[in-house]
Amino acid sequence: MSRNPRRGFSLIELMIAIVMLAIVVLGLSMSTSLFSRAIVGSSGRTRAQALADIQINRAAMWPEYGALSALAGTRTVDPFTIATTVAVDSSSRRNRTLVSVTVTSSNASVLLVPIRRRITVSAP
Repeated sequence: MSRNPRRGFSLIELMIAIVMLAIVVLGLSMSTSLFSRAIVGSSGRTRAQALADIQINRAAMWPEYGALSALAGTRTVDPFTIATTVAVDSSSRRNRTLVSVTVTSSNASVLLVPIRRRITVSAP
């Protein structure tokens, strides 16, 4: 008489398979968490860049060159702070004005690094 070969998995084989499955599931959950944080961060960065670009475009389209200083100041668009500085450079023959915009956030999960934009406007 011949013996029947054993069918199925041993306990050790099942435990190794469960540990391997747990490692895969843990890796997927960690990557999902990192991915969702990256999406939130990129949307905040995109919004901050748009706010800075809007302010720079306002300076470029400002109707009166002499009144560009009216753009200077700080305003808040939750959760961002938009700081605009206007500096007149009259050292050269041409009268130029440098407009700088910095967008920051007190919430690090929204924006880690400030967004900066600059434009130089020359007198007509």
